[in-house]
Parts: sequence; C-alpha cells; structure tokens
Amino acid sequence: MDLRVMDGLGFFRLLAAGAAFVKKYRSVLNELNVFPVPDGDTGNNMMLTLRSAVVEAGLVRRSSLAVVAEAAARGSLMGARGNSGVIVSQMLRGFAHHLRHREQADAFLLATALREAVAAAKQALVKPVAGTIISVAEAAADAAYHSALHEPELYRFGSRVVRAANEALERTPDQLPALREAGVVDAGGAGFVYFLEGILRYLPESAVRATAFPRRPERTKVFGMHQRVGEHKYCTEFVLEEARCSLQELRDLLSAHGESLLVIGTPPTLKVHIHTDAPVQVTDLAGRVGRVTRAKVDDMERQHNLLVVPAPSLRRAIVTVVPGEGFARIVAELGADVVVRSQGRPSVRDLLLAVNKAMSEDVLLLVNDGDSLLAARTAVTLTAKRVRLVETRNVVEGIGVLLHLAEGGTSADDVRDLDAIRRRVKASRLFLAARDAVTAARERIARGTPSALFNGELMTAATLFEVARQAVERMGAQAGGLVTLYYGGSQKEKDAVRLAEELQRSFPAAEVEYYYGGMPETEYWVSFDA
Repeated sequence: MDLRVMDGLGFFRLLAAGAAFVKKYRSVLNELNVFPVPDGDTGNNMMLTLRSAVVEAGLVRRSSLAVVAEAAARGSLMGARGNSGVIVSQMLRGFAHHLRHREQADAFLLATALREAVAAAKQALVKPVAGTIISVAEAAADAAYHSALHEPELYRFGSRVVRAANEALERTPDQLPALREAGVVDAGGAGFVYFLEGILRYLPESAVRATAFPRRPERTKVFGMHQRVGEHKYCTEFVLEEARCSLQELRDLLSAHGESLLVIGTPPTLKVHIHTDAPVQVTDLAGRVGRVTRAKVDDMERQHNLLVVPAPSLRRAIVTVVPGEGFARIVAELGADVVVRSQGRPSVRDLLLAVNKAMSEDVLLLVNDGDSLLAARTAVTLTAKRVRLVETRNVVEGIGVLLHLAEGGTSADDVRDLDAIRRRVKASRLFLAARDAVTAARERIARGTPSALFNGELMTAATLFEVARQAVERMGAQAGGLVTLYYGGSQKEKDAVRLAEELQRSFPAAEVEYYYGGMPETEYWVSFDA
C-alpha cells in the first residue's frame, strides 16, 4: 500500500481492518452502553453495520475509490442497526459523497472527507448531543484537517487522528451526566476509536505503533435501577422503499411518536430508527407513504433488565504511582483504580491519601520507584486497610505487573508471584545528564550527555539513538522480542517515531512500538519483552 495515497482496494482493506477491531471489542462496547438507553447492544450494532459495509465494498474492491466508498455507504445504510450503527452509516455516506469521481485520495482529501462525514451524521440527528460518537468524530476530523496540512504520510497522519479521538473519548463523561454516573466513556465513541485503531494497526508501518492503547477493561460497574429505559421502550427500525415523500417529510410525520429518531438515505429508499411505545403505529404511518421492509423491533426494557444485577463488592483496588500524564492514561486503561501522578518522589501523605481514596478495604499498591519504597512501607502501616505492596522499582515494572493481571495471570492476592513478575521486566532509562559528573570508573560525563541506565550499568554516547541502541542490545533484542518506547522529557512524537524507526532497522527481528509517557526528567523509558 502506498503510504501517501489511498485507492479503492486500500480503502476496502482499511475498512475491513477497522470493522474487525470493532468485532474484537464488541463485548466491551456492549458493557459500556448506557446512552441514550442502557440496552447493552452498541457493540453488536456497530459490528453488524460495518460488516454490511465491508461485504458490499468487497464486491467492487478493485474499482476506483469513489465506487468502493459508495458501495460501503450503501451497504452500511441497508445494514445499519441502532443509534450508533445509523450514525456510522451516515458518516460513510458523507465520506463517499466527498470522494465521488475520485480514483484515489491523499491525506488532505481524506481529512476533508472526514469533516463531511461528521457533518452528514450531525444532519441526520434531530438533536446532536455532546459527549457521544459525534464529539469523538468531530475531534478526529479536526485533528485530521490540521495534521494533513503538514503530514502527508498516512500512518503518521492516522496516529494523530487516533490520539485526538481517544482524548475526546476520555472527555465524554464530563459532557454527559449519564456516563459520569455510570463511570464509563461513551460506547459509540469508543467504537469509533476502536475502528480507527484497527485501521492504524493495518497500515504497513504498524510495526511501530502509536496507538490509543485499546486494552480498555470491561467495566466493573453494572447497570443500576436508576438507569432506566424510559417511556419509549421499543427500538424500531425499518427500510421504507418506494418512498413518496422527502426525508424531512418523513421525519415530520414520525417525530411526535417517539425519540432518538433518525431518518437517513435518499428517496425512494429511506432508513428509519426510532425509540417508541407504538411500533405498529409508526410502521403503519410510514406505510402510507411507501413500502415498509426489513422491520425490526427490540424491547429495550427487557434487554436492560437482563443487565440489572446486584452490584458486586469490589474485591480489591489497585493504587499506582506514575511520573507523567501519558503513563497515567496507560495504567488506568490497564485497570488501576487510583493513580498518583508524581513529578518527584511521592510522600508518605500522598501514598496514604491514595490508599484511603480507593473504594475497597483491600488494596494492591504499586509504588513504581525504588527510592520511594521506604515511604510506601510507612504508608502501609498508617492505614486500617489491608494493603499489599508490590515493590516495583520503576513505572515499566508497574506496567508489566498490570499487564499480567489484565491478561488473567497470577492473582493479585499473591504478592510474591507479582514480585517475581516485576523482576522479569527489562527496563532502561534514557536521559540527558543533568550536570557534569565523574563516574565510579572515573569517566567524565558532561552535562547534556545522552545516557542510559540498565541493571545499574551506565552507558553514554554522542546521540540518544546510539545510547538507546546500546541499551536495547544489552537487553537482548537481537534475537527478536518486543521493544517499547515511552517518550517524555524534551522528546516530541516525531522524535519517538524517528528513534523507533532507527531501532527497527537496527533490530529487524524485534518489534518496536512507542507510547507517550509524559515524564518530565527522562527522555525515554524503554522496556523489552522476549
């Protein structure tokens, strides 16, 4: 695939990759689903809508970009399910409309097409709501437009779009009270992020990944009785063929009979989605101005009641300390309940407050700093809670432990096993010397010298790449494995991309990826997993 332009076949492959990622995480999306109604089917709806788009696009995948995009839009319209599915189909319609008559598209054309996709989705909604998939898609479209002005290469362009979408997703609980109350992000927005993530991972350069870290755990909270479906409990969908009315006329005809009304398409074929208490009356009304086909009625109250169960008690909470904003997001995705962002060493008071803030009497504490272990041991003695301390010496060890727990490894009850896990993590810190110094071997190090620490061994070189190469070689990446860079300090994303690419060339048997760490005094943390 040409990384500067996209043709019809390329569009089909990326669409299929994004749809596959949504399918992979559909159960997570179902569990996040609380808005507009908590019926737990957003993941299924988005998956089925995208599957229809992929099937239709696949029939013409070797045609021009315009033809393939139009086929995807047509397929998604006929297969659209639920609010989220209908919105996705409208995005694909707007996207295809912008690309009509085009054989292929560069980053800028894709960015403007994404803007039209969002506009088409908003136009389909009677009352667009902030904090939903629309907010996430708007943020992605804005990032795409600004990135395309100076980044023509599709992978880097895409990575910035994914990051902006993920940041907008994290803001959705602040925009919608229903999400904040349930302690979740918007399910439709999360599905859109997963779709973009799947696309990004398919691109040829995805051996070096800058992703949204899509390991979002399934939410531990359950639907409460206060989250009710409301008076309009039947999700009613149908296709109106041979329509003898405009799109707006059909909206006006049905709007008084329910809520969450969406009417999309182009006469004579229109697709309708509405939440109503009178599905038969709605379809009869529509039947007066066309032929109703593919009707589907779901009892959302029944779906919701199946999900309402007594809330389990929280068995244990995880408290962890991190040195930067990026790390805070990563550990939260991996299941940390309380995150302490510390620019320096956390005090006993900081750790004690964090432990007491956890909503459980049973706490696992990852301090992630060898110089803060004494403070952590002291904090443990000052609380009435049962605290088990895992003496992780740096944030990379902490992430290793969280990954192990998230993947269903050793129980958090056995601290000795978790300590063994953290000891197996290989981590190196890359930094610029803060001052002139003399090492124990009487070597002089000038201020600003690129340096690395691995297992107590200090390495220096003329460039960060060279010292990183030394550290990664000491870790054993020559034979393959996963090298992960977390960048911070004075490093920008472009610097991390360049370093990751250079390490990939130096260690072709290994896989290299990078994430934003945000630590202020360290240029990179590097981990290696054989």
